[in-house]
Amino acid sequence: MSLDYQHIREQLHRIIHDYKDAEGYERGQSQNFWTQIFNAYGVSGQVQLKAFEHRLKDDKSQKYVDAFIPKLVMIEQKSRGLDLNKAYNQVSKYYERLSVADKPRYIVLSNFDELWLFDIENPLNIKEYKCRLADLPKNAEWLDFLAPNAAMAEIVEENPINRQATEMVAKLHQAFISDGVNADELALFLTRLIFCFFADDTGIFGQKNLLDGLLTNEARSDGSNLNEVFTTLFDTLNTKDRSSRLPESYAAFAYINGDLFSQSIRIPYFDENLYNLVVQCNNLDWSEISPAIFGSMFQSVLDIDDTADSDDKRREFGAHYTSEKNILKVINSLFLQELRDEFSKCAKDKPRAIKLYEKLPTLKFFDPACGCGNFLIIAYRELRLLENQLIAQIYGDQRGLLDISSMCQVTVEQFYGIEIEPHAAHIARVAMWITDHQLNQATAERFGTTRPTTPIVYSPHITEGNALQIDWEDVLTANECDFVMGNPPFIGYAYQNKEQKADMAHVAINIKKYKSLDYVSGWYVKAMHYMQSVTKQGHHIETAFVSTNSIVQGEHVANLWQYLLEKCCGHINFAHHTFKWTNEGKGVAGVHCVIVGYSTHERKDKAIFSYDDISGDPTPNKAKIINGYLIDGALVFFDRAKKQVSNELEMSRGNQPTDGGNLLLSDDEYKELIGLEPIAEKYIKRYMMGYEFLNDVKRWCLWFDGCDPLQLNKDLREMPLVQSRIENVKSSRLSSTKLATIKKAETPHLFDERRHTNSPYIGLPTVSSENRRYIPIGFLDKDIIAGNKIYIITNATTYHFGILSSGMHNAFMRLTAGRLESRYNYSNTIVYNNFPYPFDAKAKDNKTVKAKDAIGLAAQAVLDARKHYQDDSEDAPTLAKLYNTYMIDPYPELTKAHIALDRAVDKAYGYKGKGDDASRVEFLLKRIANM
Repeated sequence: MSLDYQHIREQLHRIIHDYKDAEGYERGQSQNFWTQIFNAYGVSGQVQLKAFEHRLKDDKSQKYVDAFIPKLVMIEQKSRGLDLNKAYNQVSKYYERLSVADKPRYIVLSNFDELWLFDIENPLNIKEYKCRLADLPKNAEWLDFLAPNAAMAEIVEENPINRQATEMVAKLHQAFISDGVNADELALFLTRLIFCFFADDTGIFGQKNLLDGLLTNEARSDGSNLNEVFTTLFDTLNTKDRSSRLPESYAAFAYINGDLFSQSIRIPYFDENLYNLVVQCNNLDWSEISPAIFGSMFQSVLDIDDTADSDDKRREFGAHYTSEKNILKVINSLFLQELRDEFSKCAKDKPRAIKLYEKLPTLKFFDPACGCGNFLIIAYRELRLLENQLIAQIYGDQRGLLDISSMCQVTVEQFYGIEIEPHAAHIARVAMWITDHQLNQATAERFGTTRPTTPIVYSPHITEGNALQIDWEDVLTANECDFVMGNPPFIGYAYQNKEQKADMAHVAINIKKYKSLDYVSGWYVKAMHYMQSVTKQGHHIETAFVSTNSIVQGEHVANLWQYLLEKCCGHINFAHHTFKWTNEGKGVAGVHCVIVGYSTHERKDKAIFSYDDISGDPTPNKAKIINGYLIDGALVFFDRAKKQVSNELEMSRGNQPTDGGNLLLSDDEYKELIGLEPIAEKYIKRYMMGYEFLNDVKRWCLWFDGCDPLQLNKDLREMPLVQSRIENVKSSRLSSTKLATIKKAETPHLFDERRHTNSPYIGLPTVSSENRRYIPIGFLDKDIIAGNKIYIITNATTYHFGILSSGMHNAFMRLTAGRLESRYNYSNTIVYNNFPYPFDAKAKDNKTVKAKDAIGLAAQAVLDARKHYQDDSEDAPTLAKLYNTYMIDPYPELTKAHIALDRAVDKAYGYKGKGDDASRVEFLLKRIANM
């Protein structure tokens, strides 16, 4: 991952300056010191919490290592002036006691004067790095392993209890569902049960293992009375004033409150097998559970027996749960990094620290598609951990001497959400309470005392309902809200049901083409209206959503972002380019997503995060203006254009059969047909869709366009198989719901849409891999019929081939094309018609002619290079192979030809910039703006 080292160095300079005169006694200042260094590198609060909580004690003393992240780093901080050689000997003892699986790669030692780093990747060749602490900013790269990355995320999320717990709860759910238990009541029962497992292992009930006692002493092992045990327990947990005759095994449980156990439900009945399942669940160590995986737990609860229905249900309710790593991408840029930066400036400025401390409990956060609460959970956790750091900064780590219960001002009541699925909304509340208790424990670990968890006093505000129909002001008034965030449901316009289409009409009716927008766009529009409502009052809300990358591609940009950025005067303040989204569920396919942070308020410092590897980590880049395509450039919007902007040749889609597959033939079908009906051969032509074009796969079609009807009728008498195919086309078209298709049943022997001419043409596949530098295009013979997955330009020259094969055109394509998953989905009206050729087609001056000729010659060299590799090879490479990405280039002559072609095209444009897409696009956008 490439880091913003300038920002890190600035933070390190500030930290070192703040500690240059400190006494440097270990206990009082080491954690604050390293907290600030962690913050400088963007280490999440969860990782910091684990680092400081992990207790590695020397066998012969009461000393502990200061910070430890298994597999990654061990940190030992000494007082100023102490010998770091002795510290190294001490840490070596800790290191040797670790299991091989936990041994860290790095050891860091410091005494506020020096910093020593040891890289133990190879224990036989340990690398040492030493510098004065004052010189650490110069050597900021030494600690870049601390930066968030896939390995760090694995450290946080690897705890096997999360997976074990999820699978165990799923087993319980499946067993009850099979027995006919009501799904709604079962979901609520399992939610309560999960809370009880966690509470029993963490002391929420007042003491640990009370549930163990009930299951052992009150419940029968055959499960026959377990229904009664849980009924009594849930009633007890919801009752503050209890009967004096309540058995002690129940009376010992603390009063919970918070409405968790208030609703009356029928508890399912148990047998011995179900009793054993409950006991196995309870035997897990639930104290280590991550509330952020409640999403996947509840996914198990929502799953139904019919797998086919399950996918529809998830799409309908938007049941997608974002991983912690991706949530942090959102909240870091939205608010957390700014708060951490402010904290780093408070080390020796107590009034400033107090001001930030007082600010935290005033902030309010809103997730209008909160699901099981993952965004709210992580945001709350990070805010509480920052508050702990501020308390220590202001008052010191005085264990047991501070009134921490009154100092912990950040509460779950600052967090608001809307969720359409009632059970998910309920579990979001429970997950927030569990998170609150875990953070209370973290506070107690640090300060000796904490805020009590029970009875529950504070509750998150989770509203059940349709976020696109509810007035958000009724959930959280806009003048109180600070940040909107989340992961709204991903539903393409073609998949929206009647209710969802009504939702889009409700929120986006002011957008001309709202019917072609993805469902997630509704949240973008509604959030903008929500932010706009208080802008004139001087209150600024900021929003950031995770979404499928389709919303910043193709016609979505003109339809959605022109409305948000121009008509609503919005600004994109930060964005993440396409990355592979994963959730906490098991076996979940990746979705290609972006993150967009936007507001009516324009930030001074904007950032775009790019990905060299969509499954990897991002590189931050500063930006001046972020447009709807998520690039640093002018606000331009490319809508569907009817005519080519440079008056060039028309590009049209190929021929559409709409035949139910009856006019098309595989190579085997072709051979079989002409073997049985030889006369059919004169009516058969080579047929290509994008796949066949790229991979040179043989496919054929029955092509009767231009045939003499009398001769065709005569021949059909000798072609019963062909006649049968034509009859099947007619039946297929008559069964259509589209009137135009039904009309075409009158000519069942012809393709539905025919654009073929008896001239050679350029073919361009509609869909091409994102891993290719250039979309492979080529000249096709007049006897080849292009299908509807190929775009065609008739009567094109090598000049047109050269322009479309150039880096300039491909950079523009990558900007404006839609996506099919992550592959480029070309559009003739959006990409081609809006693409500016270097010259208007009507220009005939000598300079233009000369430049066109140069491009034509360079283009011919590309065609010749292809032919060279295809003619000289027994296994001739297809276009797909020629243009795939390779570690070692197997086709260097083709690469050279493309480089020469790019030079010729760049010269025609008068372009003298870099060869990267961003530079080319910036040039083209300026050119377009001046047209």
